[in-house]
Amino acid sequence: MFEQLTRIEQRLFDLLALGLVLFYAYSAVFEPAPTQFHRGIYVLVTYVLVFMIYRTPGRFGRVVDYLLIVASIVCIGYWIANFEAINYRAGAETALDKAIAMLGVLIGVELARRVVGNIFVVIGAVMLLYGVYGAYAPELISHAGDTFPELCTSIFYKSDGVFGIMANVLATYIILFVIFGAFLEASGAQRFFIDFPLAAVGHRIGGPAKVSVIASGLFGSISGSAIANTVSTGAFTIPMMKQAGFRPHVAGGIEPAASIGGMFMPPIMGAGGFIMAELTGVPYAEIMLVAVFPALMYFFSVYVMVHYEAKRFGIRGEKSERDATEIFTQEWIYITPLVVITVFMLSGYSPGYSAVLGLATCILVSHKLRETKIDPSLAYSMLFVLAVGWLVAGLSWALGPAVAAAFKTVLGAPAQWLSAALSPLLSAGAVAELQAALTGNLPLIYGLILAAVLLYRRHARGADIRSEMHRFVIAARRGTLSSLKIGATVGVIGIIIGVLTYSGLVLTFADIVIELADGRLWLTILLVALASLILGMGVPVTAAYLITAVVAVPALTELGVHPLAAHMIVYWLSQDSNITPPVCIAAFAGATIAKANMWKTAFTAFKFAKFLYLGPFLFGYVPAFSLNGSTLDIVIVFALIIAGTWAYSWLLSGIWLTWFDRKGSGSITVGHRRDN
Repeated sequence: MFEQLTRIEQRLFDLLALGLVLFYAYSAVFEPAPTQFHRGIYVLVTYVLVFMIYRTPGRFGRVVDYLLIVASIVCIGYWIANFEAINYRAGAETALDKAIAMLGVLIGVELARRVVGNIFVVIGAVMLLYGVYGAYAPELISHAGDTFPELCTSIFYKSDGVFGIMANVLATYIILFVIFGAFLEASGAQRFFIDFPLAAVGHRIGGPAKVSVIASGLFGSISGSAIANTVSTGAFTIPMMKQAGFRPHVAGGIEPAASIGGMFMPPIMGAGGFIMAELTGVPYAEIMLVAVFPALMYFFSVYVMVHYEAKRFGIRGEKSERDATEIFTQEWIYITPLVVITVFMLSGYSPGYSAVLGLATCILVSHKLRETKIDPSLAYSMLFVLAVGWLVAGLSWALGPAVAAAFKTVLGAPAQWLSAALSPLLSAGAVAELQAALTGNLPLIYGLILAAVLLYRRHARGADIRSEMHRFVIAARRGTLSSLKIGATVGVIGIIIGVLTYSGLVLTFADIVIELADGRLWLTILLVALASLILGMGVPVTAAYLITAVVAVPALTELGVHPLAAHMIVYWLSQDSNITPPVCIAAFAGATIAKANMWKTAFTAFKFAKFLYLGPFLFGYVPAFSLNGSTLDIVIVFALIIAGTWAYSWLLSGIWLTWFDRKGSGSITVGHRRDN
């Protein structure tokens, strides 16, 4: 798609992609922008880039694209520029406010149609009709309804609409982590994620399939998409499984089943973990800790089933030319970005700050090989900022706050000198603002100066600066392109959540579900699974999680489930549409690579991913599974779940059927001998 743009459009796309990286990196590390800029800039850039990339065919169609870009700039720019005024006159919006809101809502529907498909148009239209004509709906879900302009005004301007939870999560967390994943891939780490498991388990029973499971866990933890995981790792592992002896539909089914686990695996957990943190108010570090053991059990389940599938058919891989210890010794550096992110988040740093540090680490790691080197200016600047912060904290701890304050004064001296020099030219207020801005950003300014000096010295020594900067731009571009697939849903998700809140259905849905399930938790979980499967047929799984969580979590908590465990139930079940027929895109992607029958592949993926359906029941019925309980209780439960997962996977693998096969074969042989 990017290649189809004109040269000017490509330059504009790259410029906006770099702007996103730098703006949100600055916001995460130094000072978050005000709400209207923090959310508005992300939504605005996403709208512009989507209409630029997902083009309408024909010359007239391109004119329509640019008209929509202009309309997007007008609507979102109006919201940004009038943010405080609109909030002040809430309930008394002007005719212009309402016109802008209606146009903005409709543009959001068109945006989602281009990226996700017509199903989002249908969902958006149904929700808008329900919002307007709610008085005519069945009594169980009826509400007063309102005019279309009033409804759009609520959706576009209120905090639970277009610029609500989804926009905030996308701008605060997801954009940085998606870009981090692109930089990690550009650094050359993806090859390690395949080479290491290949050397470690590739020669064992079912070796290539086990490589698929481990590689999918490693790469999936940062890819943020089960489909992307299937396509990227599957391009290597699926042909390898077929060559080892796995039937095509089995090879094509194992990869998507394993790839889904990446959505549960910290440190990134797709995008759902960040939405969960926003909805629950629980720190993301705590969500990571809760998610680790269930994610490992998911991969363990797939691993055991793969082992017995291979044992059943006598499939064994070939020994790698390189030893696993040798590969790890030489290439362990590729896991440092993930370690950095995990350590900093568990240490109390914000996910955004940790993501920027992880991104800087990716850049440094890329210098291991000449062909992957990325321009290190951002990394040097970040390391300097981090070093200054640690130095100030260390001085305060070792020598007292007074010494730390004196160091900061010395560090800020240039800002005072510059302000004093400009004081004859500027007003006192302007001088004070300038000095405050410079003082707050001095570590970054010093870091940029250091990066510029090092850049000059490296260029003088013959470094290929142009290629390194080009790789930086490419990584930023790929990360931004990946973010558009989820970012394009922000408008329709705003419609859905806005209408659900506006109509009051959020409050009544819990009662409806509990009544249908007759107060039984297991049936409630099954109803949530059905709802998420149906919703997941038409929308991305992250969007399906957010929409389902808003209405289903209250029902689960009312039945006694811990709020975080309730969110985990919904999040796990929101992934089922990736591998559960009839619409199982990840499984179909695996079938395409394996050149296998799509439906056989889909049902095989469904078979290998069965822990996806056991996990939610464990979250619901076993509090220790989500770390609720004493340490002893948690340890005992974990031990029992490990044993139970093995038995569950052994049973579902069908290996025990071979005993009946052997028994039947033995009886036939004995009877044949007697006849002779």
